[in-house]
Amino acid sequence: MIENYKILEGTVRDSYSGVVWSHKIQEKQADIYAEKYKKMETLNIVAASLTSVGIVAMIFTDPLWLKLISALISFSTVYITAYFKSFDLQKLTSSHKSTANKLIAIRDQYKILIMKIKLKADTVENLVQRYEDLVKKTNEIYLEAPRTSDKAVERARVALEVKKDNTFSDEEIDLFLPESLRRETHE
Repeated sequence: MIENYKILEGTVRDSYSGVVWSHKIQEKQADIYAEKYKKMETLNIVAASLTSVGIVAMIFTDPLWLKLISALISFSTVYITAYFKSFDLQKLTSSHKSTANKLIAIRDQYKILIMKIKLKADTVENLVQRYEDLVKKTNEIYLEAPRTSDKAVERARVALEVKKDNTFSDEEIDLFLPESLRRETHE
């Protein structure tokens, strides 16, 4: 009987860690798109401004190099605008954030299930059923999830393994709780 709880716990923990990783990857992909949008928007503003300056300058002077530079900068403005039309970076950012938020909710449900398994708060059969329901919900999120890049996976690895995102010591957790709920008293 105890062995069944251990087997179930190991399986649920494995799924939990997969959801933690997927959440962080989606979050990092959203960050990548947001950064790209900000850079391209700034570049577009600068290019549009320089194009205007070049056109105004041609009114007063007529060198060939000014015409060429103005044409090149104008082309880059058109390219960036076309890129924005083709790839809605804000929509992509929003889509990845939405998926990350869904994964946070499901992650917390896995955490509760692990707690119930540890406490043996229900029969193994009922806990297995709850796990199967969570796997089904998780798979639905994964099926709708937007694709991510290798760059997002690498950023997630650094965040989780190096920077230890989502990891708190007992002391850090105690700081967030009222004194009556703390594990340790700090005097």
